[in-house]
Amino acid sequence: MTRMKSLIFSLGLVGILAAQTPQAAPAGNVIGAGNFSHVVTSLEKSVAFYHDVLGLDITTAPQAFAGNPAIMKMTDAIGGQSRIAVLKAPGASFGLELIEYKDTARTPAHPRFQDPGEGNLALRVRDIDSVVANLRKAGAHVLTLAGKPVEVNGVEKGFFVQDPDGFVVELAQPIPLPAAAANSTSNLIGASIEVTIADTDRTVKFYRDLLGFQVRPGDSFNGNKLMAETAGVPGGEWRQSHATIPGSTVGLTLIEFRNIDRKPLHSRVPDPGTALIQLRVRDIDSLVKKLKAGGGTVVAPDGEPVSMGPVKIAVVRDPNNLYLELISAPARQ
Repeated sequence: MTRMKSLIFSLGLVGILAAQTPQAAPAGNVIGAGNFSHVVTSLEKSVAFYHDVLGLDITTAPQAFAGNPAIMKMTDAIGGQSRIAVLKAPGASFGLELIEYKDTARTPAHPRFQDPGEGNLALRVRDIDSVVANLRKAGAHVLTLAGKPVEVNGVEKGFFVQDPDGFVVELAQPIPLPAAAANSTSNLIGASIEVTIADTDRTVKFYRDLLGFQVRPGDSFNGNKLMAETAGVPGGEWRQSHATIPGSTVGLTLIEFRNIDRKPLHSRVPDPGTALIQLRVRDIDSLVKKLKAGGGTVVAPDGEPVSMGPVKIAVVRDPNNLYLELISAPARQ
């Protein structure tokens, strides 16, 4: 692939393509990926957006509110209640978990693409125009300045929007379509995770040295005008680092912006607009100690993992205010 084609405007396509090759069983503490979670204002409204408008499949229908003490402790939402729904894009190896809280303080974060801590979904599609038509009917907030899918260098067509809580959704239609995608019965053919970060060097060090990710750091900033305007960050420049979550096929793209206004998110877990990535780990106690020593913050008031039967869970904030939900289960006998 030429350098020009590697700098296509879709900020997440490289992560999606990298995620198609499973990683070998990791030697480190992180051994797999769970769901990608978005905290939302209204579960029904968000499910309608992702299912009815974008076409994700519902794998867990909206649940009733419940006040599980362990869950409320690990998210520092003591006395509150939460409920979830889970959706999945065909071709993706992770689910999109939508979470709604009540009976606890909630301050909408209203994230923007360039704000450190913003976590968004990148979707690969067969027919981008049909999705854009659905988005227009639904009144979605469009970030792409052209107001329509944009083609760059004959590599793909892309379009950026925000969901009802401000989470960015990137849509990319490869040109030409891969043979397997052309025969798919679904318009969705893949997905990956993108996270906006404050500082590449610091973030790469955190994920590589503390979590064992194999990260390919971005070495330079890209300021292509058409690409920036398509992503809804006119005038901005960015650089991307790429990884696959150990033990999974889930692609993770870390994006640092410059030359554009940035306001780091400082949301609490129950706040709409907050994103979390679930990671399966071998030894949660040792990993939590390591992350705390390396600058991570455990959300639970006592700073320790929470037990839920045989499972232990901890929610840790990374240097960008993105939340990592660490899940450890006892080894099988």
